[in-house]
Amino acid sequence: MRARQSNVTNKIQTPRAAAGLRPQYFADANMDQMHAMILALSAEVSVLFDRFDAIERILDTKGVMTRADLENWQPDHLAEDERRAKRDALMKRLFRSVHDARATLEKDDGK
Repeated sequence: MRARQSNVTNKIQTPRAAAGLRPQYFADANMDQMHAMILALSAEVSVLFDRFDAIERILDTKGVMTRADLENWQPDHLAEDERRAKRDALMKRLFRSVHDARATLEKDDGK
């Protein structure tokens, strides 16, 4: 007897939680947790910047907007370049203290 084929495709499911321990970058595990929270909040801020940017661009063009206008809007190359520059600047500000600390350590090692 032949088995019936299912119309449902088998989906590959990824684990919902990472296996193993998280890497620890700082001597104090609490600092790693704080670092992760700051990065997560920074990602959310970056998304909000992009959303505000879309709102401003739609309003500049149309004067009014609907939620559908916002959800369907796609940035052009200029908008993408400007957004990328803003994200890069945000990342530089976020990691400036880490970069400065590393530069100091490298300078001290070179004595």
